[in-house]
Amino acid sequence: MAVTWQNRPASVKGNRSNITLKISYITLQLVDLVLTLWAMNLGYLELNPFMKGMLASPLQLAVFKFAVPLLIVTFVPGKLLIPAIMLLAAVVGWNVKELFLPLI
Repeated sequence: MAVTWQNRPASVKGNRSNITLKISYITLQLVDLVLTLWAMNLGYLELNPFMKGMLASPLQLAVFKFAVPLLIVTFVPGKLLIPAIMLLAAVVGWNVKELFLPLI
């Protein structure tokens, strides 16, 4: 008997969406890091006072923007990351707007 996606157990379907949400969270964190570094190289100022202090140390910034989110996705279920993903998407959207709008 062939197993199709429709008749798989709910836990398998949930696990797939869990992984997708966790990958989205990590990806948005890394995109935010790249856009922040790019903006700093262009002369923009960091508006977040907490992140502003970390920009002096690339290692500290990398740990905060990669290792901490990786730790978070290890222990937090994907469904609970949805608000953080929405907030990060808004931040990335803002960064993109600020970086590319002056080019138009």
